[in-house]
Amino acid sequence: MDSFLDLARSLLGSPWLYAAVLALVVVDCFVPAVPSDEVIIAVGALAVTADHPGVLLGLFAAATAGALAGDSAGFLIGSRLPRERLRRRRWLVWFLDAADRQLERRGARIIVTARFVPVVRIGVNLVAGGTLRYRDWVPLAALACLLWASFTVVIGGVAGFGLSDQPLLAMLLGMAIGLTVGVVLDRTLTARARRREGDELGCSVR
Repeated sequence: MDSFLDLARSLLGSPWLYAAVLALVVVDCFVPAVPSDEVIIAVGALAVTADHPGVLLGLFAAATAGALAGDSAGFLIGSRLPRERLRRRRWLVWFLDAADRQLERRGARIIVTARFVPVVRIGVNLVAGGTLRYRDWVPLAALACLLWASFTVVIGGVAGFGLSDQPLLAMLLGMAIGLTVGVVLDRTLTARARRREGDELGCSVR
């Protein structure tokens, strides 16, 4: 375990660390199973315990750039999907219409919130690509990426400050916090979406 920590510490001053984080975040924009949040938090915690707080700024920059690049790629893919062909499938018509309406009504809130929920952000970026113009979408996406990167790096930093003499425990705690926050956000947003759908359905029936 000491050798693992020594290896991790040696990477803290390397530009390859930021390149790896950026690449990991980009992949996470398409593969939710990739734990980019947890890795950033763990590295942030280790950086603080190893007395390299400046690494947090690099992590923030890499995470923000990777998130915006990956989300932009998802948006551009969505803008090139053959919408008319997709609408030939009946089960997709309702989904696309509902997604379009939600983006028109609550676009800013949905785009910003979706960045924090892995599976949701993929769908939102794809749908937004077929609904919004890139110049209208990118300021909101950039804001979302800045908030997400700040939140993730801060969690890692806080975990590191609280356990400065136990770097391994700080990394594990940071990862646990990241997983917990992700699950809570996912369940909260899902519950709110279901309640909203129920309210809208009730109004339409009346």
